Amino acid sequence: MKKSVLIIENDQDIRFIVELILQEHGYDTMSIPEPDELSAIIAFSPDLILLDEFINSKPGHRLCRKIKQIPDLATVPVIILSTANDIELIAKECEANDFVRKPFEVEDMVGKVLRFIDHQPLEC
Repeated sequence: MKKSVLIIENDQDIRFIVELILQEHGYDTMSIPEPDELSAIIAFSPDLILLDEFINSKPGHRLCRKIKQIPDLATVPVIILSTANDIELIAKECEANDFVRKPFEVEDMVGKVLRFIDHQPLEC
C-alpha cells in the first residue's frame, strides 16, 4: 500500500512541484492551498503532512497545533515549509516534527519525508 502525503501549500507552483516530486518517489499525494475543515485531513488519512507556514496570510503553525490535538491526526508527522527566519523555533513551538526552509533542496525535502514515512535515516 502506498504511503500518502498531504501538501498544504499556499503557492500553487510549489504545491505542483512538491506533489510531482513525491509522486515520482511513489507516494500518493493530495495538495490543497488551505483545508476547509480538519475533517478533510482526517478523511485523507495522510501518513505525513507538509504544511506551509503562511496559508493565505494565516499562520500555518496554528493549524499544526490543531492537527496535533486531534486524536486521529496526533501521530501524523508534520513538516513545516517556510521562508521565515525563525522557522526552527516556530516548528518546535507548534510541535511540528521537522521543518524545511524555503527555497529548499529537493533532496533535503524528500529525505525528511523518507525519514518520517519510511523511517529511513537521512543520507549525508
